[in-house]
Amino acid sequence: MKLQPGLEAEFGIEVTAADTASVLGSGDVDVLATPRIVALAEEATMRAIGDALPSGRTSVGTEVSVRHRRPSVPGTILTVCARLVEVDGARLTFRVVVRVGEVLVADGTVRRTVVDRRDFLARAHDN
Repeated sequence: MKLQPGLEAEFGIEVTAADTASVLGSGDVDVLATPRIVALAEEATMRAIGDALPSGRTSVGTEVSVRHRRPSVPGTILTVCARLVEVDGARLTFRVVVRVGEVLVADGTVRRTVVDRRDFLARAHDN
């Protein structure tokens, strides 16, 4: 498989108490936290390209822009989707969407860069 626009992933997940703003420290209400949405969006991007990355390569997140549109309480079932929309050399751009049924909960863009896993970790340890 090749890294090309159109690769996508979708999965469902139930919001739990551990996913809430009050637990994650991003707010003081028991609804889905925006940082958890970011983590789910990044997970979806990794799933979308996992089979297309060459051996020894991985991708790292470089930029996230997410609009959190509606609250979701624990017990809510979310559908998280990511679609690769642009490949510019090693730079990848994804469109991400989080829904409850047909209701839009969050959407945005995630950018990642493909790197050599070993080289990347070596640079991280040099800091």
